[in-house]
Amino acid sequence: MKHISFKPFLPMAVLTGIILLSSCTKKWEEHYNEKSFNLPDNSLNESIRVQPDLHFFSRMLDISGYDSILDASVSYTVWAPVNDALSGIDTTNIELVKQIVENHIALGTITTSGIISRSVRMINGKYIKFARESEGFSFGDNMVVNTNLPAINGLIYFIDGYTPYLNNIWEYIRVTPGLDSLWSYLNSQNKYVFDPENMEEIGYDSTGAAIYDSNLVMTNLFIKRVGAIDNEDSIYTAILADNTAWNEAYSRIDKYFNFPSIAGGDQRQRDYTGYTLTKDILFKKRVTQPQTLDSLVSTTGTIFLNPGSLFNTSPVTLSNGLAYVTDQLPFADTISFFKEIKVEAENTEGRDFSGSAVFLRTSYGSDLDVSDNEYILVDPISEPRVVFSIPNTLSAKYNMYCVFVPAVIVDPLNTTPTKARFRLRYIRRLSGSTVTIDINAPDNITNPLEMTKMFIGQFNFEFANIIDEDYEDVMVELEVINAVTAAEEQAGTYSRTMRIDCIIFEPVSE
Repeated sequence: MKHISFKPFLPMAVLTGIILLSSCTKKWEEHYNEKSFNLPDNSLNESIRVQPDLHFFSRMLDISGYDSILDASVSYTVWAPVNDALSGIDTTNIELVKQIVENHIALGTITTSGIISRSVRMINGKYIKFARESEGFSFGDNMVVNTNLPAINGLIYFIDGYTPYLNNIWEYIRVTPGLDSLWSYLNSQNKYVFDPENMEEIGYDSTGAAIYDSNLVMTNLFIKRVGAIDNEDSIYTAILADNTAWNEAYSRIDKYFNFPSIAGGDQRQRDYTGYTLTKDILFKKRVTQPQTLDSLVSTTGTIFLNPGSLFNTSPVTLSNGLAYVTDQLPFADTISFFKEIKVEAENTEGRDFSGSAVFLRTSYGSDLDVSDNEYILVDPISEPRVVFSIPNTLSAKYNMYCVFVPAVIVDPLNTTPTKARFRLRYIRRLSGSTVTIDINAPDNITNPLEMTKMFIGQFNFEFANIIDEDYEDVMVELEVINAVTAAEEQAGTYSRTMRIDCIIFEPVSE
């Protein structure tokens, strides 16, 4: 049977486009498509070895052991520096040779097809830009001078210079003289932790119950909590304390973390001091002009206004960001860690009461500046009192306040004030035992028309009481007790009803 094929009519513009596309495709395949190469039987290593302009790089492959790797069947792309570019390299430094070699090889065959600008991951994990320029292609800061040397297992580019190995922030701290104290702390944060998600069943016990491997994995607490400075995919700006800065700051800060023996003692003091010195040293992305910024937020959430004051040296360019090395840590204590402690009265966690009923109230619709727009109404039954747990006190001095809401918030005609007295419980001994003391505020009468931030007193805590997953007990409490007598209430001079907004412990810097 005779087959008849039909040729549809094509407009001239479409036909012209197909011809041009065919022409471009053919030209591309002649130059860039590895399928069109007369691929030699030579491997990448063998192809490089016979190139006169790449003899030095070939020697570096031999020294580093990558000659055999580039002989394997795995596909690679190699950006090979020409001889003149490598003339100053000390080939007796095997580590340096290996770093340079690994900085110029990537897995897979990477052609120039569609390349505008691309960050290529090298086999050492570093990223180097491969880009189209007006005069050709660049790799890092160097120009590609020959784009098409195929091999049976990949592709070779000749480049007119070499791209130096850049440390990431983690590597930089490890190898840089003068950062020993910082490195010692970071390295001490390597811990084995239990990883239940990746447990594997390895057998059964005598009862038939499954037995799993322990599955302990190494992790670094700084990297987990502050930032992955060992990761080439994460970009940071770091403020790094040299030994002088570290030692000065450590001796100034460790006094804030005096723990009783029962709550971790000296070891926990070292842990918290080190964490405090490092928790705000990282900022996301590269910060090149901090003086132009209104604010900057560290990776742990601390907000710094006027960030230009934090950076007093020139940055070092690293593979995953910038590092500013300083001989004096610029973080103010009361911004970075010695912060105000505010306990909202409406928060029921750690709150207790007696001699009264307690109700939640809102300040919406009033002109009063009530924290978080909520407060508690303490309605008396006998002698009203409310106990508040105060978490995360440091071994430091605080000014203590109780903020009261006036009755006019609900009744403009009610201008009766109230009075209060206070009782503080705190850690007294290394054993963790506590003591309770009564405190009489200098002025314990509330303002009947306005919010009252009543100054209770100043207290210097000998021991810190920081709450975490290992130490959950809040050992510091403040009790607010109504101080109005029955006679004063009957006379209408004072009210036993209290409206409490919050408790504030303000840090006192010395």
